[in-house]
Amino acid sequence: MRALAWPLSLLAFAGGFLLSLGSLDRALQLAPLTQRACTPGPLPERAELWTNGVVEIPLCRRARVGLVLEGTLAQGKGPNALVVEGSQVLWQGEVRGVVEVWVRTTGKGTLALAFTNDFYQPPEDRNLFLRALRVEP
Repeated sequence: MRALAWPLSLLAFAGGFLLSLGSLDRALQLAPLTQRACTPGPLPERAELWTNGVVEIPLCRRARVGLVLEGTLAQGKGPNALVVEGSQVLWQGEVRGVVEVWVRTTGKGTLALAFTNDFYQPPEDRNLFLRALRVEP
């Protein structure tokens, strides 16, 4: 019986190893990125982005949305801001001073305000502020 244990354990190991190699190609396949469903929640009245980041606006319905943005300049440039819904860019631009931006949402994804070009070298500091948010039908 002892002489049979060694070949059987080797056979079980080889079978498990081959089975894992066979499933490896499926485990490493790239899956398409799915769009996350929008979950309604409280809307931010204001936000301060002192560094690169995102403010989620969980509106989740068709609407006309106005954002009052303010940017501080650094190295002669204002903050680069993006307003996106899911993976679709609704507005993109440089914010110099106070700017009012209006976009139309479809409700198919979470609305977000992104700040992408932070710069800090005292005394210069580039920041983005959401001063007000307006939602119209």
